[in-house]
Amino acid sequence: MEPTTGSRVLTREQRDDYLATLNAETLSALMRSTWTWDDRALRRRLSELLTGLTAVRELRTGAVECSAPALAAVEARVLASTGEFVAEVLGPHLLAATGNTFRARLLPLVEATGELTAEASRAIDELAVDVTGHVIERNEALSAILPEDEWEAAAFGPRATGLAQVAYSAGYTVSETDYFPAAGLAAQAFAIAGSPTDDSVDVRRATLAAAEKTGSWDPALVRTRATASTDGWQLTGEKWFVPGAESARTIFVVARNIGGPSLYLVDRNAPGITIESMDSLDDARPLARVGFENTPAILIGREGVGGRIMNRTVDRATTVLAGEQMGLVDRALKCLSEVLPSSDDSDSWRGYTKKLAELELLRAGATALWYRAVRLQGEDDLDAGAVAAAMAHIGCSNAARQVALRLTAVTGDLDTAAVEAIATRARGTDLLLGGPALAHERLLERLGI
Repeated sequence: MEPTTGSRVLTREQRDDYLATLNAETLSALMRSTWTWDDRALRRRLSELLTGLTAVRELRTGAVECSAPALAAVEARVLASTGEFVAEVLGPHLLAATGNTFRARLLPLVEATGELTAEASRAIDELAVDVTGHVIERNEALSAILPEDEWEAAAFGPRATGLAQVAYSAGYTVSETDYFPAAGLAAQAFAIAGSPTDDSVDVRRATLAAAEKTGSWDPALVRTRATASTDGWQLTGEKWFVPGAESARTIFVVARNIGGPSLYLVDRNAPGITIESMDSLDDARPLARVGFENTPAILIGREGVGGRIMNRTVDRATTVLAGEQMGLVDRALKCLSEVLPSSDDSDSWRGYTKKLAELELLRAGATALWYRAVRLQGEDDLDAGAVAAAMAHIGCSNAARQVALRLTAVTGDLDTAAVEAIATRARGTDLLLGGPALAHERLLERLGI
């Protein structure tokens, strides 16, 4: 984004203050002060900024390896973007004092957007000098590749980091082994609904059917019905976009009874169940439409808590997908680092290294968000974990999209099948749980905005 105002230089103290105080509460209050709250474009930009600001704060803790030029560029860029957002929200109230309480405090940030943009550009140029070395050598805990014969033990183990490593490995190797339906969805829903130590159901060969024809994971849109019968429950309705349904032995289903959405377990071969393969983008990750007609089912957990189960399962599932997306990003960046321009063409070389540096910035921020989501998933603050998961999905999806697009642009110099597999998997992990538009609204909802 090109700056629209000023070239003031912020002090380190001012930067630290803005990074500490520009949060969901402050920026949403800014929008409410000018009646721009219902502007959907600005709401999406708010979501993007909150995600970017969080990534910078996380990178500054040192939790993820990040070079000094990369950190400087990420920080300057997000502060400049926030300044431009403030200018757009305040509008004429920025030009002259009208009593708006945010103007005086945020005016220095708006006036600094020019210098911040230039600073980010200089830092990117510095990063570009040795960017290929950064891309090829990763030294992070969750970025180790696990062999596939270790996936099951790690994915269904007691720690979120085990599943995170499996997800990253699946992305980096672009594996056709579909771990996600069971480990990323079914096991998570069952753990949330029941006792963490309950091993009465083999979740390793299961999946979760939650979304319906709209593709939304909003509990309010669940129409599949559950009715009580003499020996349990019966389900009637349809579920769409169900991953791994054809190979699953059991299917967890979110259906609505008089108490609200609830979670049920259905045997794959139960009467009244039909599974129809959908024409899916990724042949290695097939989706299906699953129909139920008075299908026998077992209630899992309590009645009426299916909405909470869906939301918390989405939080965990998006964190898992974020890990796979970071594996895809690193694989794509490694491919790009090996497609070198001619050493005799200095202009091509500079353009190449600068584009790679830009992608490395996306990668650093997204990795920080993913690590944060994995860490918070294992802690007691469920609300913080939900916000972290939503931010990780936004940041990692964006990084995967951008890197895949760049990879596609140079496909002539790479293995075409590998490029297509990476691009297809990036698209699938981005869209499976609703896509970017829903991801941004999900974050604002998790923040209580």
